[in-house]
Amino acid sequence: TVGTGIGVGLVINGAPVHGRMHPEGGHVPIQPLPGDPFEGYSWGQKAPYRGRLTVESMTSSVALTERLEQMTNTKLSSRQALADLDDDHAVWDHAANALANLCVTLILTTSIEKIVLGGGIMKRKGLIEKVRKQTVTLMNGYVELPEDMSELITLSSYGSNVGLVGAIVLAQQALAEATIKTTGTSSSSEKNILNAKRTAYNVGLQHGIVVGLTIAFVAYMQLSRPRHSR
Repeated sequence: TVGTGIGVGLVINGAPVHGRMHPEGGHVPIQPLPGDPFEGYSWGQKAPYRGRLTVESMTSSVALTERLEQMTNTKLSSRQALADLDDDHAVWDHAANALANLCVTLILTTSIEKIVLGGGIMKRKGLIEKVRKQTVTLMNGYVELPEDMSELITLSSYGSNVGLVGAIVLAQQALAEATIKTTGTSSSSEKNILNAKRTAYNVGLQHGIVVGLTIAFVAYMQLSRPRHSR
């Protein structure tokens, strides 16, 4: 999600990844556009890299507003000023570049199948196309990307509600898990997953037994074969 901050989540097999903590991909460093004098927002004192040249410090609504202030040498009363900018304003080129840097980082580190962008900033007409184009440029042919980049980088169908919908889904999953723990019952989809795991285990076990018996039989035949002295 791209808004006041940059939120990044990783979903594998329908479940969000949560290791040491939730992912904080919004704080990864970026390569700015050539000649860019803006180095990051004023909120970064306690952020990684001290908020310098990171995705969030360059493309959040806070960062874009402070960039606009720098470009116009004007103190803006609110971030609402971004809404009045033209679609081809230079601010959006810098936003697209930071997001494209994030997309490249995700592709290279996770070999991700699809990137879904949402949040208030992504409402800007034409921004998603800029992100796709700059992603191809930054990747520099190192990884094969689809000819139609909309297959890889797309907008969320939930728009600005993506965060709310995500929270609801997490709550539903937590409730389902709690139900299983307390009642010992599971949904049909969860039963299917368990059955698939059992099937894979049984097949693997049977395969291992057959291979083991075959090796033992061959070894026995070799050892029992009469040896002829020369």
